[in-house]
Amino acid sequence: MVRRVLLARGGALGSNTGLGRAHFSLVSVLEKTLVRDWTLAGIIEHPLKDNILSRIWNRWRVHPNVVKEKTEFSTADLLHITDQEQAHLVPKNSKIPVVVTVHDLFHINPRKITIDNDVINVGENNPNLVRKFDINKLKSGLSRADLLICISESTRNEVKRLFPNKKTALVRHQIDVDHWDPEFNPKSSELISDFYDSEKCLIITVGSNEPRKRLDLVNDIILGLDPEVSREINLVNIGSDIRLDEDQLIASFQHAEALLFPSVSEGFGYPPAEAMAAGCKVLASDSAAHNEIIPNEYLLPVDELRAWIDAIETIHSEWKMNKGKERRVNLKLTQHVRNLLSPAAHGVALSKAYDLLFEE
Repeated sequence: MVRRVLLARGGALGSNTGLGRAHFSLVSVLEKTLVRDWTLAGIIEHPLKDNILSRIWNRWRVHPNVVKEKTEFSTADLLHITDQEQAHLVPKNSKIPVVVTVHDLFHINPRKITIDNDVINVGENNPNLVRKFDINKLKSGLSRADLLICISESTRNEVKRLFPNKKTALVRHQIDVDHWDPEFNPKSSELISDFYDSEKCLIITVGSNEPRKRLDLVNDIILGLDPEVSREINLVNIGSDIRLDEDQLIASFQHAEALLFPSVSEGFGYPPAEAMAAGCKVLASDSAAHNEIIPNEYLLPVDELRAWIDAIETIHSEWKMNKGKERRVNLKLTQHVRNLLSPAAHGVALSKAYDLLFEE
Protein backbone atom coordinates (compact mmCIF):
# COMPACT_ATOMS: atom_id res chain seq x y z
CA MET A 1 0.00 0.00 0.00
CA VAL A 2 1.40 3.35 -1.05
CA ARG A 3 0.61 6.27 1.26
CA ARG A 4 0.79 9.99 0.48
CA VAL A 5 2.57 12.71 2.44
CA LEU A 6 1.84 16.43 2.31
CA LEU A 7 4.87 18.63 3.00
CA ALA A 8 4.44 22.05 4.63
CA ARG A 9 6.76 24.89 5.52
CA GLY A 10 6.53 28.67 5.83
CA GLY A 11 8.32 30.99 3.42
CA ALA A 12 9.87 29.41 0.33
CA LEU A 13 13.51 29.53 1.43
CA GLY A 14 16.03 28.71 -1.29
CA SER A 15 18.40 25.74 -1.31
CA ASN A 16 21.28 28.08 -0.40
CA THR A 17 19.97 28.12 3.20
CA GLY A 18 20.25 25.24 5.65
CA LEU A 19 16.51 24.80 6.16
CA GLY A 20 15.83 25.33 2.48
CA ARG A 21 18.40 22.71 1.51
CA ALA A 22 16.88 20.21 3.95
CA HIS A 23 13.38 20.87 2.60
CA PHE A 24 14.40 20.31 -1.02
CA SER A 25 16.18 17.12 0.00
CA LEU A 26 12.90 15.76 1.34
CA VAL A 27 11.11 16.73 -1.84
CA SER A 28 13.84 15.05 -3.87
CA VAL A 29 13.80 11.66 -2.11
CA LEU A 30 10.00 11.54 -2.31
CA GLU A 31 9.92 12.48 -6.00
CA LYS A 32 12.62 9.90 -6.76
CA THR A 33 10.53 7.22 -4.99
CA LEU A 34 13.34 6.51 -2.53
CA VAL A 35 10.91 6.48 0.42
CA ARG A 36 9.44 2.98 0.28
CA ASP A 37 5.60 2.92 0.12
CA TRP A 38 5.35 6.73 0.27
CA THR A 39 4.77 9.37 -2.38
CA LEU A 40 4.50 13.16 -2.41
CA ALA A 41 0.94 14.51 -2.23
CA GLY A 42 1.88 18.19 -2.48
CA ILE A 43 3.74 21.12 -0.93
CA ILE A 44 2.26 23.97 1.11
CA GLU A 45 4.40 27.12 1.29
CA HIS A 46 4.19 30.83 0.62
CA PRO A 47 6.42 33.45 -1.04
CA LEU A 48 8.82 35.30 1.25
CA LYS A 49 7.53 38.72 2.29
CA ASP A 50 9.53 41.88 2.98
CA ASN A 51 7.14 43.82 5.22
CA ILE A 52 7.56 42.81 8.87
CA LEU A 53 3.87 43.28 9.75
CA SER A 54 2.82 41.23 6.71
CA ARG A 55 5.27 38.52 7.70
CA ILE A 56 3.94 38.30 11.25
CA TRP A 57 0.27 38.32 10.15
CA ASN A 58 0.97 35.69 7.52
CA ARG A 59 3.03 33.56 9.95
CA TRP A 60 0.60 33.59 12.86
CA ARG A 61 -2.76 33.79 11.13
CA VAL A 62 -3.00 33.37 7.37
CA HIS A 63 -0.61 30.49 6.68
CA PRO A 64 -1.68 28.31 9.65
CA ASN A 65 -5.26 28.58 8.37
CA VAL A 66 -4.15 27.62 4.87
CA VAL A 67 -2.31 24.55 6.21
CA LYS A 68 -5.29 23.52 8.34
CA GLU A 69 -7.75 23.91 5.44
CA LYS A 70 -5.58 22.08 2.91
CA THR A 71 -4.97 19.27 5.39
CA GLU A 72 -8.68 18.85 6.06
CA PHE A 73 -9.57 18.60 2.38
CA SER A 74 -6.51 16.62 1.27
CA THR A 75 -6.52 12.90 0.62
CA ALA A 76 -2.99 12.70 2.06
CA ASP A 77 -2.25 10.21 4.82
CA LEU A 78 0.33 12.34 6.62
CA LEU A 79 1.32 15.99 7.09
CA HIS A 80 5.07 16.63 7.42
CA ILE A 81 6.23 20.08 8.54
CA THR A 82 9.83 20.25 7.41
CA ASP A 83 11.43 22.33 10.17
CA GLN A 84 10.81 23.18 13.81
CA GLU A 85 10.66 26.92 13.10
CA GLN A 86 7.27 26.22 11.47
CA ALA A 87 5.94 23.95 14.23
CA HIS A 88 3.16 26.46 14.93
CA LEU A 89 1.62 25.16 11.69
CA VAL A 90 0.69 21.85 13.33
CA PRO A 91 -3.14 21.96 13.12
CA LYS A 92 -5.19 21.48 16.26
CA ASN A 93 -7.19 18.25 16.09
CA SER A 94 -5.65 17.29 12.77
CA LYS A 95 -7.54 14.55 10.92
CA ILE A 96 -4.24 12.97 9.83
CA PRO A 97 -0.99 12.35 11.77
CA VAL A 98 1.52 15.20 11.80
CA VAL A 99 5.33 14.94 11.72
CA VAL A 100 7.77 17.79 12.39
CA THR A 101 11.47 17.62 11.54
CA VAL A 102 13.56 19.10 14.33
CA HIS A 103 16.90 20.31 13.02
CA ASP A 104 17.94 21.89 16.32
CA LEU A 105 16.45 23.51 19.39
CA PHE A 106 18.92 26.40 19.66
CA HIS A 107 16.27 29.10 19.64
CA ILE A 108 13.48 27.15 21.27
CA ASN A 109 15.72 26.03 24.14
CA PRO A 110 18.77 28.38 24.18
CA ARG A 111 21.77 27.72 26.38
CA LYS A 112 25.25 28.94 27.21
CA ILE A 113 28.49 26.99 26.76
CA THR A 114 31.58 27.93 28.78
CA ILE A 115 35.01 27.21 27.26
CA ASP A 116 38.14 28.56 28.98
CA ASN A 117 36.05 31.13 30.87
CA ASP A 118 34.55 32.29 27.57
CA VAL A 119 30.75 32.11 27.56
CA ILE A 120 29.24 31.26 24.16
CA ASN A 121 25.55 31.86 23.53
CA VAL A 122 23.80 29.12 21.58
CA GLY A 123 20.45 30.41 20.37
CA GLU A 124 18.47 33.46 21.41
CA ASN A 125 19.05 33.80 25.14
CA ASN A 126 17.26 37.17 25.32
CA PRO A 127 14.49 37.20 22.69
CA ASN A 128 12.16 40.17 22.45
CA LEU A 129 8.48 39.92 23.42
CA VAL A 130 7.33 39.11 19.88
CA ARG A 131 9.86 36.31 19.56
CA LYS A 132 8.97 34.96 23.02
CA PHE A 133 5.35 34.72 21.93
CA ASP A 134 6.46 33.04 18.71
CA ILE A 135 8.61 30.50 20.57
CA ASN A 136 5.69 29.58 22.82
CA LYS A 137 3.62 28.88 19.70
CA LEU A 138 6.42 26.68 18.36
CA LYS A 139 6.58 24.70 21.62
CA SER A 140 2.82 24.20 21.55
CA GLY A 141 3.00 23.00 17.96
CA LEU A 142 5.75 20.50 18.77
CA SER A 143 3.60 19.21 21.65
CA ARG A 144 0.69 18.64 19.25
CA ALA A 145 2.77 16.72 16.69
CA ASP A 146 2.48 12.93 16.57
CA LEU A 147 6.14 12.33 15.69
CA LEU A 148 9.30 14.44 15.93
CA ILE A 149 11.96 13.47 13.39
CA CYS A 150 15.46 14.46 14.55
CA ILE A 151 18.49 14.89 12.29
CA SER A 152 21.06 13.84 14.91
CA GLU A 153 21.25 11.81 18.09
CA SER A 154 22.17 14.91 20.10
CA THR A 155 19.04 16.70 18.88
CA ARG A 156 16.99 13.59 19.56
CA ASN A 157 18.25 13.38 23.13
CA GLU A 158 17.33 17.01 23.71
CA VAL A 159 13.88 16.47 22.19
CA LYS A 160 13.30 13.47 24.45
CA ARG A 161 14.22 15.58 27.47
CA LEU A 162 11.89 18.45 26.55
CA PHE A 163 9.06 16.31 25.15
CA PRO A 164 9.41 13.05 27.11
CA ASN A 165 6.16 11.43 25.95
CA LYS A 166 6.61 12.16 22.27
CA LYS A 167 7.51 9.62 19.58
CA THR A 168 10.87 10.38 17.97
CA ALA A 169 12.90 9.02 15.05
CA LEU A 170 16.44 9.61 13.79
CA VAL A 171 16.62 10.60 10.12
CA ARG A 172 19.92 12.23 9.20
CA HIS A 173 20.17 14.66 6.31
CA GLN A 174 21.17 13.31 2.92
CA ILE A 175 24.19 14.38 0.90
CA ASP A 176 24.28 13.82 -2.86
CA VAL A 177 27.96 12.87 -3.07
CA ASP A 178 28.06 13.04 -6.87
CA HIS A 179 27.05 16.72 -6.65
CA TRP A 180 30.23 17.51 -4.67
CA ASP A 181 32.65 14.84 -5.90
CA PRO A 182 35.40 16.19 -8.24
CA GLU A 183 35.23 12.97 -10.24
CA PHE A 184 31.54 13.28 -11.11
CA ASN A 185 31.01 17.06 -11.00
CA PRO A 186 34.39 18.80 -11.39
CA LYS A 187 34.51 22.58 -10.96
CA SER A 188 37.38 24.72 -12.19
CA SER A 189 39.36 26.88 -9.79
CA GLU A 190 38.57 29.74 -12.19
CA LEU A 191 35.14 29.90 -10.53
CA ILE A 192 36.87 31.09 -7.35
CA SER A 193 39.64 33.12 -9.00
CA ASP A 194 38.74 36.14 -6.83
CA PHE A 195 40.40 34.46 -3.87
CA TYR A 196 42.09 31.26 -5.08
CA ASP A 197 45.88 31.39 -5.25
CA SER A 198 47.69 28.25 -6.43
CA GLU A 199 50.83 29.50 -4.65
CA LYS A 200 49.12 29.33 -1.25
CA CYS A 201 47.47 26.64 0.85
CA LEU A 202 43.72 27.26 0.73
CA ILE A 203 41.94 26.78 4.06
CA ILE A 204 38.24 27.61 4.22
CA THR A 205 35.57 28.12 6.84
CA VAL A 206 31.88 27.95 5.98
CA GLY A 207 29.22 29.48 8.20
CA SER A 208 27.83 32.62 9.75
CA ASN A 209 29.26 34.93 12.40
CA GLU A 210 27.17 33.32 15.14
CA PRO A 211 29.22 32.99 18.36
CA ARG A 212 28.85 29.18 18.36
CA LYS A 213 30.73 29.04 15.04
CA ARG A 214 33.84 30.40 16.86
CA LEU A 215 35.45 32.37 14.05
CA ASP A 216 37.46 34.14 16.77
CA LEU A 217 39.23 30.83 17.40
CA VAL A 218 40.07 30.65 13.68
CA ASN A 219 41.87 33.99 14.00
CA ASP A 220 43.76 32.74 17.06
CA ILE A 221 44.82 29.61 15.15
CA ILE A 222 46.22 31.63 12.24
CA LEU A 223 48.02 34.02 14.61
CA GLY A 224 49.58 31.02 16.38
CA LEU A 225 51.09 29.53 13.23
CA ASP A 226 54.79 29.64 12.48
CA PRO A 227 55.29 32.90 10.48
CA GLU A 228 56.66 31.02 7.47
CA VAL A 229 53.58 28.79 7.45
CA SER A 230 51.20 31.69 8.01
CA ARG A 231 52.54 33.53 4.95
CA GLU A 232 51.58 30.55 2.78
CA ILE A 233 48.06 30.12 4.18
CA ASN A 234 45.13 31.54 2.25
CA LEU A 235 42.24 31.65 4.74
CA VAL A 236 38.80 32.32 3.23
CA ASN A 237 35.70 32.70 5.42
CA ILE A 238 32.72 31.72 3.29
CA GLY A 239 29.32 32.86 4.48
CA SER A 240 30.71 35.35 7.00
CA ASP A 241 33.12 37.42 4.87
CA ILE A 242 32.14 36.43 1.33
CA ARG A 243 29.08 34.98 -0.39
CA LEU A 244 29.29 32.31 -3.06
CA ASP A 245 26.84 30.67 -5.41
CA GLU A 246 26.43 26.89 -5.48
CA ASP A 247 29.05 26.21 -8.16
CA GLN A 248 31.58 28.43 -6.38
CA LEU A 249 30.94 26.60 -3.11
CA ILE A 250 31.50 23.24 -4.82
CA ALA A 251 34.72 24.58 -6.36
CA SER A 252 35.87 25.78 -2.94
CA PHE A 253 35.41 22.34 -1.40
CA GLN A 254 37.11 20.69 -4.37
CA HIS A 255 40.21 22.92 -4.30
CA ALA A 256 40.67 23.67 -0.59
CA GLU A 257 43.20 21.66 1.38
CA ALA A 258 40.90 21.61 4.39
CA LEU A 259 37.69 22.92 5.88
CA LEU A 260 38.21 24.44 9.33
CA PHE A 261 35.04 23.94 11.38
CA PRO A 262 35.45 24.82 15.09
CA SER A 263 31.74 25.19 15.86
CA VAL A 264 30.76 24.05 19.36
CA SER A 265 27.16 23.15 18.53
CA GLU A 266 25.34 22.09 15.37
CA GLY A 267 22.01 20.49 14.63
CA PHE A 268 23.75 18.49 11.90
CA GLY A 269 26.52 20.43 10.18
CA TYR A 270 26.13 20.52 6.39
CA PRO A 271 29.57 22.03 5.53
CA PRO A 272 31.71 19.19 6.95
CA ALA A 273 29.53 16.56 5.26
CA GLU A 274 29.67 18.40 1.93
CA ALA A 275 33.41 18.97 2.23
CA MET A 276 34.01 15.28 2.89
CA ALA A 277 31.82 14.43 -0.12
CA ALA A 278 34.20 16.58 -2.16
CA GLY A 279 37.17 14.62 -0.80
CA CYS A 280 38.29 17.60 1.27
CA LYS A 281 39.80 17.06 4.71
CA VAL A 282 37.91 18.49 7.68
CA LEU A 283 39.32 19.82 10.94
CA ALA A 284 36.36 20.05 13.30
CA SER A 285 35.74 20.40 17.00
CA ASP A 286 34.74 17.25 18.84
CA SER A 287 31.27 18.54 19.70
CA ALA A 288 27.64 17.88 18.84
CA ALA A 289 26.31 16.99 16.43
CA HIS A 290 28.81 16.99 13.58
CA ASN A 291 31.01 14.64 15.58
CA GLU A 292 28.38 11.99 14.86
CA ILE A 293 29.26 12.02 11.16
CA ILE A 294 32.93 13.05 11.03
CA PRO A 295 35.56 10.31 11.50
CA ASN A 296 37.45 10.56 14.79
CA GLU A 297 40.81 11.32 13.18
CA TYR A 298 39.45 14.66 11.94
CA LEU A 299 38.06 15.78 15.30
CA LEU A 300 40.02 18.11 17.58
CA PRO A 301 39.59 19.07 21.26
CA VAL A 302 37.28 22.04 21.67
CA ASP A 303 39.58 23.89 24.07
CA GLU A 304 43.14 23.02 22.94
CA LEU A 305 44.42 25.78 20.66
CA ARG A 306 47.78 24.05 20.18
CA ALA A 307 46.07 20.98 18.70
CA TRP A 308 44.40 23.18 16.05
CA ILE A 309 47.64 24.97 15.22
CA ASP A 310 49.48 21.66 14.86
CA ALA A 311 46.73 20.28 12.61
CA ILE A 312 46.89 23.29 10.26
CA GLU A 313 50.70 23.06 10.12
CA THR A 314 50.38 19.38 9.19
CA ILE A 315 47.91 20.28 6.40
CA HIS A 316 50.34 22.94 5.19
CA SER A 317 53.26 20.49 5.22
CA GLU A 318 51.31 17.99 3.10
CA TRP A 319 50.31 20.79 0.70
CA LYS A 320 53.92 21.92 0.35
CA MET A 321 55.09 18.40 -0.48
CA ASN A 322 52.40 18.20 -3.18
CA LYS A 323 52.76 21.79 -4.41
CA GLY A 324 52.17 22.23 -8.11
CA LYS A 325 49.99 19.13 -8.36
CA GLU A 326 46.24 18.80 -8.17
CA ARG A 327 44.90 18.26 -4.69
CA ARG A 328 44.41 14.59 -3.97
CA VAL A 329 40.80 13.60 -3.47
CA ASN A 330 40.36 11.78 -0.18
CA LEU A 331 38.41 8.78 -1.44
CA LYS A 332 38.00 7.43 2.08
CA LEU A 333 35.98 10.52 3.03
CA THR A 334 33.78 10.49 -0.07
CA GLN A 335 32.97 6.82 0.53
CA HIS A 336 32.27 7.53 4.21
CA VAL A 337 29.60 10.06 3.23
CA ARG A 338 28.19 7.72 0.60
CA ASN A 339 27.76 4.98 3.18
CA LEU A 340 26.26 7.13 5.91
CA LEU A 341 24.33 9.94 4.22
CA SER A 342 23.26 8.80 0.77
CA PRO A 343 19.78 9.72 -0.54
CA ALA A 344 18.93 6.00 -0.49
CA ALA A 345 19.85 5.71 3.20
CA HIS A 346 17.83 8.85 3.89
CA GLY A 347 14.81 7.37 2.11
CA VAL A 348 14.98 4.13 4.09
CA ALA A 349 15.18 5.99 7.42
CA LEU A 350 12.34 8.32 6.45
CA SER A 351 10.09 5.43 5.41
CA LYS A 352 10.69 3.70 8.75
CA ALA A 353 9.91 6.91 10.61
CA TYR A 354 6.62 7.52 8.76
CA ASP A 355 5.60 3.89 9.27
CA LEU A 356 5.88 4.33 13.05
CA LEU A 357 2.59 6.20 12.93
CA PHE A 358 0.74 3.37 11.18
CA GLU A 359 1.89 0.39 13.16
CA GLU A 360 -0.89 -1.87 14.39
